[in-house]
Amino acid sequence: MYVLQRYTRSLVIAHMASTLFMVGLIWTIHYVHYPLFAHVGESTYVAFQSEHVNRIGKLLLLPWLIEGITLLGVLILAFLGNRRNLRLPAFLNGVGMAIALIISGVWSAPAHGDLADGFDAAIHDRLMTANLVRTLAWTLSGICAVWILARVWSSEIRDSRTPTES
Repeated sequence: MYVLQRYTRSLVIAHMASTLFMVGLIWTIHYVHYPLFAHVGESTYVAFQSEHVNRIGKLLLLPWLIEGITLLGVLILAFLGNRRNLRLPAFLNGVGMAIALIISGVWSAPAHGDLADGFDAAIHDRLMTANLVRTLAWTLSGICAVWILARVWSSEIRDSRTPTES
């Protein structure tokens, strides 16, 4: 607990940076990449889908891992430590991340598996719908990560003020 308290600022900065990276990535995937699936063409679609899964997986592995580990640290500080002012944003951040994880595991990954054999408009539509919810959940997490940093920063500013002597 002491280490988390001592490095709170670094922890929340790492959390915010990794979360905002993931927010940007998921919006790019949702707005740019997934819609293009319908335009790839039958002859190259299977290879395209395989490359998408491979490259996106490599791109998101480390930031998503950092996001999860740092969120766990923030939750520990908020609920087991002395940072009660972080409880609401940390909880909401956790809800957003849980939704993103569930959608990834229950809908997105299986949809990519189904699309590995070729493009299917119905599966693609389900992927797009599920991904919109995942995108909004990650956006909630990003907002909460900024909120957490703002709370930590304002607490540090308030705590650093010394009373003036008269």
